[in-house]
Amino acid sequence: MSGGNDLNPAANHSPFQKRLYLAGTVVALVALIAAAIIYATAPAPDSAVSMYGIADPRYQIELQRIGGNAAVLMAQLHQWFDGLWHGTALAYTVAVLGVLLAGACFFIGYFFADDEPQG
Repeated sequence: MSGGNDLNPAANHSPFQKRLYLAGTVVALVALIAAAIIYATAPAPDSAVSMYGIADPRYQIELQRIGGNAAVLMAQLHQWFDGLWHGTALAYTVAVLGVLLAGACFFIGYFFADDEPQG
């Protein structure tokens, strides 16, 4: 065994990498805690929204008659995207966005940081 830093891989990281790893960990933890709080406090879904939304066949027929199939598709996409920001779906959205942001921090820290340790 050599007396180098082989046993401690963190000693080979630059301060910038360490900061990015710490930022990624903090972002992931905060996002998951926030998602859990949002999930626990989310109200029950409203039945009127699902009853009178894009799923109503009369609305789809009128929308298709006025704007064509593209208008129906865009209305469905808009309703899906709007649904991501309410209730329990918001908790999942916050969790996924937080994990993606933390993954980006880890990715940048691993692949794009300096190869030579500073110190």
